[in-house]
Amino acid sequence: MRKTAPQRLAEREARARWELLDSLFDAWIGRANNAATLDRLGPVDPLNAAEVSRALKADITGPFADLTRETQGRIKAALTVLATSDGAEFREYWLDLRAPFGTTEADADAIFPVVARTFGVKLPDTPPGG
Repeated sequence: MRKTAPQRLAEREARARWELLDSLFDAWIGRANNAATLDRLGPVDPLNAAEVSRALKADITGPFADLTRETQGRIKAALTVLATSDGAEFREYWLDLRAPFGTTEADADAIFPVVARTFGVKLPDTPPGG
């Protein structure tokens, strides 16, 4: 079946968001199961917001601060889109990323709000579908 123009556009926008998330999580790409990364981060319970926040601050927020303002703004815009979605796109991205912690959809659902807050993205008052 042939895709419509809106479907192709939505897919292109999703790919662009994934590329922006790749630039955000670059420190973990390819090193997710690296023993040195895991040793440095220590145990991270993906359901514990404080531990997730600690891991983000250890590896992700520093490089984010070094990105251009334009790239930071684009990443925040991508996170804002994800914050208003049903969570499926972030779940898929997180599991595909193979980050050093969080290997289930429930983990990704718990991790996203911490990611959003860490980078100044306001979450909706009611969760999607709620």
